[in-house]
Amino acid sequence: MNFDFVFSRKILFFIVILTGLVAFFHRLDEAPLSGDGIGYGQIAKEMTLTGDWATPYHDGVPSFYTSKPPLVYWLMAASGSILGFDNFSVKLPTALLSLLSLVVLFLFLSKYYNPNIAFFSSIILIFTQQYLHHARSVITDGPLAAFFIFAFVSFWIARTEDKSSLYYLMSVFIGLAVMTKQVFGLFIGMIIFCYIILARDWKILKNIHFWLSFLLIPVIVLPWHIAMYKKFGMKFINEYFLSTVSNVNGWNGQKYSIFYEWYVYSQILVNNYWPWLPFLLYGFYRKIRNMVEKLKPAAQPDTAPEHDMTKTARTLNCRDDKSFDNEQARDIFILCWIFVPLFVLQMMTKKNGNYLNILYPAFAVVCAEVFNSFSQKTVQKIIKIFIVVSTAASLLFISFPVVPKTIDAQKLTDPVKLIPTIKYVLKPDKKIVIRETDWFVFSSMFLFYADRGNITLSDEDFEKKILSGEKNYFASYKDDFMNGLLNKYNDKITVWQITDKTILFEN
Repeated sequence: MNFDFVFSRKILFFIVILTGLVAFFHRLDEAPLSGDGIGYGQIAKEMTLTGDWATPYHDGVPSFYTSKPPLVYWLMAASGSILGFDNFSVKLPTALLSLLSLVVLFLFLSKYYNPNIAFFSSIILIFTQQYLHHARSVITDGPLAAFFIFAFVSFWIARTEDKSSLYYLMSVFIGLAVMTKQVFGLFIGMIIFCYIILARDWKILKNIHFWLSFLLIPVIVLPWHIAMYKKFGMKFINEYFLSTVSNVNGWNGQKYSIFYEWYVYSQILVNNYWPWLPFLLYGFYRKIRNMVEKLKPAAQPDTAPEHDMTKTARTLNCRDDKSFDNEQARDIFILCWIFVPLFVLQMMTKKNGNYLNILYPAFAVVCAEVFNSFSQKTVQKIIKIFIVVSTAASLLFISFPVVPKTIDAQKLTDPVKLIPTIKYVLKPDKKIVIRETDWFVFSSMFLFYADRGNITLSDEDFEKKILSGEKNYFASYKDDFMNGLLNKYNDKITVWQITDKTILFEN
C-alpha cells in the first residue's frame, strides 16, 4: 500500500494541529496553577470583581509585586469572566496563543523553507519539555514566545517580499510582548537590529515604514504605565521595576557579576533538551561552518591574466561586496534569535530556566534543518517516525494523565487538598491565619480557589495567635517551625486536615 500521501503539506499540517491540540489542551484543568500562576490568576479574578481592569489588585490591595504588565491578566480575566475562574479558564488564553503560534510557524516555514522543515520544527517544539509546560501554564513565558514568533514572521515577510505594511504588524507584536513581560519584549528589537548589522541588510534601514512602525510601540506600552504612575506614583515605580533592576544588580544580596552561575543555561539544556540536544549542537556546527565557507574569498587561479582578475572573481563567486544570499541571511537571523537573548540573559545575575522559552522555536528550526539534510528517502523515514511517535504520544496523553502529572506545575498539588476543608470550616467572611513565609502561595490559593482571605503574620506573631483566646483557623507548610509548634502546643491545637506537606488546624 502506498502511503506517500502522508508527505503532503496538508496532511503534515493536520498532524501538527491535531498533536498540538492534544498536547496543549487535553486535561488542561486537572493540575492546579503554579506558584506564580496562582497569583496571576487571582489578580485577573479581582480585575473582574472590582471592575477595574487597569489596576492589579491582590486581596483588595493594589499591588505591582509581580513586576508584570497587565496583558496576561487581561487575557485571563476575559476568559474567566466568560467561563468562570478555574484552572482551565485561566490557562486557556496561553494554550490558544501557543496553538496559534504553532499554526503561524508551520505556515511560515513551509513557505520560506519547505513543508518537511515546517513539520519537523512544529513537532520538535510541541515535544520540547519546557515549551509544552509553558503552553499549558498561566505565567508570561508562553505568550511571550508566541509574540516573538508573530513579530519575527511579520518582519521576515516584510523584509523578503517588500510588504512594508507588515513592519507595523511587527511593532504591534513587539508592543504586546513588552506588555507581557516588560523589557524582555525589547529583545525582539535587539535581535532584528543585530541581524541587520551582521547581515548587512541595509535596505531595511532605508525603508521609512520600518522606522515609522516603531512609533506604535510607545502607543501600545505607555498609556497603562503612565496611568499607573499618575495613580500610584513611586509605589508603582518601586514595586513594578524592582525585579527587573534586581535581575541585573543582584538577587537575594548576590553581588552582580556576569560570571555568576555562568553555567546555568547550559546545564538546563543538558538536563532538559532531550532528545533534541545532539541535533541542536550539530545544527549550530553546520550553520557556522557553512557561513564561514561561503564567506571565504574564492581562490584565484595562478594562470589568470592580471586584467581578468575582476571577471574571474565574479565568476568564482568571490564576495567582494560582502553581501549575503537569502539562505545565509536566514541563518544569521536564526543565530541572532538564539545568541542575542542568551548574551543578555547571561549578563543578568538571576538565571531562570523560564527565560529560555523564547529560544525554543529557533532551536526547533535548527534541529529540523539537520533532519532535513539527509537523503530524501531518509527524510521520509524520519517523517514516518515523527508521525508514529506523535500519534502514540497523543493517544498516551488522552488515555492517561501523563501531561498534568509530569509537564504541568506540581507545587500546589498537595496544598490545594486543603481547599474543600477550608470551604467547609471557614465562613466566607472569616480569614485564615498564615505565615509570612507561605504568603504568596497560600494567600493567592485560598483567595482563588476558596474566596477566603487571610491574616499574614510573622512566625513569632503566628505562635502568639495560637495562644490567644480568640478562635482562629491556621494553615501552614509542615516545616521545622510548624512541627515544633505541633509538639509544643499539642493540647491547644485541633487538627482538621494534614496532607503530605501542609496542615490545617484551629486553636
